[in-house]
Amino acid sequence: MTLATDTNPALAGLRVVDAMHPGLITCRPEDPLRTVARLMATYRVHAVLVAGHDGADDEGWGVVSDVALLRAADAGSIDEVTAGSVAATPVRSIASSDELGAVARLMIEHDVSHVVVVERHSKRPIGVLSTLDVARALSGFAERHPLRG
Repeated sequence: MTLATDTNPALAGLRVVDAMHPGLITCRPEDPLRTVARLMATYRVHAVLVAGHDGADDEGWGVVSDVALLRAADAGSIDEVTAGSVAATPVRSIASSDELGAVARLMIEHDVSHVVVVERHSKRPIGVLSTLDVARALSGFAERHPLRG
């Protein structure tokens, strides 16, 4: 994603690392959506990454959001539809050092509720930033309880 230079003043001084959830919940492209639903319920997340969506081990990530899961369930059997068939690609990715306000603006512009946080040099996914994480930062909670490790 290309980051804008003007950011939300309410998020000034915050970086993605201040609000993101480190770690990933993943599934395989061939996993049925019922498996994805179980992962979401078990880990209480709103998105699951589909590893190796295009057949590559290190690239080709996709994302299945809770909304995509609901749409697919409404259209057919979640036991027959696979994660890879509904995964959003390409994945919107950002670096943990990016300005949170700029990323929030991009999320609005691209109408996405989740972006994957990648390690700047290797481009390997290291976490997820959701609109709920941004809301947490807007509340001031992120400033009092940073996730930096």
